[in-house]
Amino acid sequence: MNGLEIFEDTYQIIEKLDEGAGGIVYKAYHQRLKKSVVIKKIKGNMALDACRKEVDILKNLRNSYLPQVLDFLVTDEGIYTVMSYIPGKSFKHLMDEHRAFTVNQLARWGMQLCNALSYLHNQNPPIIHGDIKPSNIMLTPDGNICLIDFNISFYLDEDVVLGYTNGYTSPEQYILALDSETVRPIANYARIDEKSDIYSVGATFYHIVTGKKLRTFKEKIDKELLCERTNEVFASIIAKAMEVEPEKRYQSAFEMFQAFRGLGKKDERYRALIRKQNMVRVALVLGMCGCIVLTGYGIHRIQMERTDQYNQLVEEQKEYREKKEYEQEEKAFQKARNINSSSLESYYQQALSLFEQRQYEECIAFVDYDVEENEDIDRNQQKMADLYYLKAESYFEIGEYQNAVDTFEKVFKVGGYHAEYYRDHAIALAYNQNPDEAEKVLDEAIELGLKEDSVYYARGEIEKSLGHIGESLQDFEHCIQYTDDIHMKERAYILIGDIYKDQGMEEKQREALLRAKQDLPAENQMVLLERLIQADINLAEKSGSSKYRQEAIDSLQQVIEQGWNTYDTYNNLVILHEKQKDLTEASEYLGTMLQKFGEDYNIYKRYAFLELDKQDLKANKERDYQAFSQYYKKATALYYEQMQDNNTDAEMQLLDNLYQQVIAGGWLS
Repeated sequence: MNGLEIFEDTYQIIEKLDEGAGGIVYKAYHQRLKKSVVIKKIKGNMALDACRKEVDILKNLRNSYLPQVLDFLVTDEGIYTVMSYIPGKSFKHLMDEHRAFTVNQLARWGMQLCNALSYLHNQNPPIIHGDIKPSNIMLTPDGNICLIDFNISFYLDEDVVLGYTNGYTSPEQYILALDSETVRPIANYARIDEKSDIYSVGATFYHIVTGKKLRTFKEKIDKELLCERTNEVFASIIAKAMEVEPEKRYQSAFEMFQAFRGLGKKDERYRALIRKQNMVRVALVLGMCGCIVLTGYGIHRIQMERTDQYNQLVEEQKEYREKKEYEQEEKAFQKARNINSSSLESYYQQALSLFEQRQYEECIAFVDYDVEENEDIDRNQQKMADLYYLKAESYFEIGEYQNAVDTFEKVFKVGGYHAEYYRDHAIALAYNQNPDEAEKVLDEAIELGLKEDSVYYARGEIEKSLGHIGESLQDFEHCIQYTDDIHMKERAYILIGDIYKDQGMEEKQREALLRAKQDLPAENQMVLLERLIQADINLAEKSGSSKYRQEAIDSLQQVIEQGWNTYDTYNNLVILHEKQKDLTEASEYLGTMLQKFGEDYNIYKRYAFLELDKQDLKANKERDYQAFSQYYKKATALYYEQMQDNNTDAEMQLLDNLYQQVIAGGWLS
C-alpha cells in the first residue's frame, strides 16, 4: 500500500522510482491528461493550510530547467506533490555509460543549472534544492538539462533538516543532518542557504568530469585531474564552489552563472593560442612585405579576388538563411571567416541564423567568444551594434531581462541609434520591472522617428509586462491594424494568443492564431503554427471534438509543405489520425517515419497500438493478433536497447498491459 489508492481514478501508479531524505517518488500516469507525471510523498508533518501562500507560489513556478509543480494531494497519510515527468537520461545514467563531455557542453549545462537555482533561490521565501547530484539532473532529448526533485518539504517547513548524500552534500548540510537530533549548537554551520546548493553543483560537476566521488567533504579534490580533463578556468570554478567554508564559495547562483558564462574569456590556454596565432600572423605579414616589393600588383589582385570571394560568401550566407538552409549557411560562414576573419558581415549573418533558429544561448555564446574574444576584429565597426542587438534580444527571449538591459547599453555605446533598438530596450526595461525608465526610453525612440505601429507594439509589450491585459490586447490589435512589417505583425498575433492562453482561454487563443494564419504569408507562420497545433491538441483532449484534431492535422501538413517538419511532426500526425480512426493514413505516416528516421521503438509501439485498433473493428472470430505481437516484441526489444534501464515512456507500460490481456484472452497461440 502506498497511500495513493484514493487517487487511482486519476493516477495510475507505474513504479516506485526512488526514496530518499526528501520523500518517496513514484512514476505515474495521469489518465485524464494522458501524460506521465511524478508523484512524491513528502516526508515530515506539515500543516498545509498554514502555508497556502507558499503552495500557490510553488504551483506557479515556471523555469525552463525545472519540472512544473502540477498539484498537491492531501491524504490522511501525508502530503504528495505531482510534477511533470521529465524524459531523457540522468547524468548518473550517462556516467554509467562512460559518456564524456566537452568543456563547452559542461559550461552550458552549468549555466542552465545555475539559472534554475537562481530562480529557486530568489523566490520568497527562497527554495533550497538540497539534493543536487547526478541522478537528479536530467539531460533531455533536446540537449538541455532539467533539475528534478527539488526539496519542497524544506521550503514548506523551515524546521525540516535536509538529509545528505555522500559526495555531493555541503559540509554544513552534512553536519546539520547528522546532528539534527541533538540540542547542542554547531559553530559555523547553523544555517543552510543558497551556498549549500552551490557546493553541491561543484561536487556534481567534479564527479561528472573526473569520475571520482568524494567520500567526505574533508577529502581534497584532484584539481590536477580536473584541469587535465577540462581546463584551468573550469577547474577553478569547481574548486571555488567546493570550498569548505561557505563564505569562500560563490555567494549566489547568479555569480556562479557568470563564472560559467565568462569561462572562455578567462581561459589562459585560449589566450596563449591567440598570442601564438598573432605571432604567426606577424611573421606572415613580414614575409609578405618582402613579396610586395617584387610582386605588388599580383598581391593586390589576389587581395581583390579574396574580397570578392568573401562578399560572395556573405551573400550566400544571407540567401541560405532566408531559405532556412541553416547547415549550408554555416558552411558558407566558415569559408568566409577563413578568408577574412576581421570583417563582421559574415559573423552577423551567422549570429542572425542562430537567432532565427531560436538557439538563443548559442547566439549569446557566439557573440561572446567568436566575436568579442576575437582579437582580429575591430569592435568599433558599426555592425557591432547589430551583433549586440541580437545578443540583447537573445537574453530577452530566455527571460534574462537584466542582461538584456545591460547589453542594450553596449548597443548604444557603439552607435546603434535605430529607433527600433530603443523600442526593444524599452520593452526589456519594462519586463525588468522598470516601467518608468521604459516610458522614458520609448519617448526617445519616438523622438528618433519610431513609427506608429512600433509604438503600439512597444506599448502592448509594456502593458503586458505590467499585467494590464485589456490595454495590452488593444495595443497589439492596433499594431496589427497599422503595420506593414510582417515580423512585427506575427509577433503581435502570437502575443495576443499567449495572453489568452495564460488566462486559460484556449479557444480565444485558437481564434487569434487562426486569424493570423489567414493574415500572414505561409513562410512566416512557423511559430504560430506550433502554437496553433498545440492549442488544437489541448482543445481536442478537453472536448473530444474531431474538428480540432483535423485542424491540427491540416496545420501539420502545412509544416511539412514549408519544410519545417521534424520527427515530432510525423509522430503527431500518426496519433491524430489514429484518434480520428483514419488508420490507413496513420499507417502510411509510420512508413514515412521508418524511411526518414530509421528503426525506433516508438515507431513500432505506434504500429502495435494501430494494429490493436484495426482488430477492434473486426468481429471476434476474425481477429488476428499475430502482427500486433510482432510489433510489440520489436518495440520492446528496441525500447530496452535504446532506453536501457531509464524507463521514460509510460505508453510502453500500457502496451505491455494490453499484450498481457491479449495473451490472457487466448488470442495468441
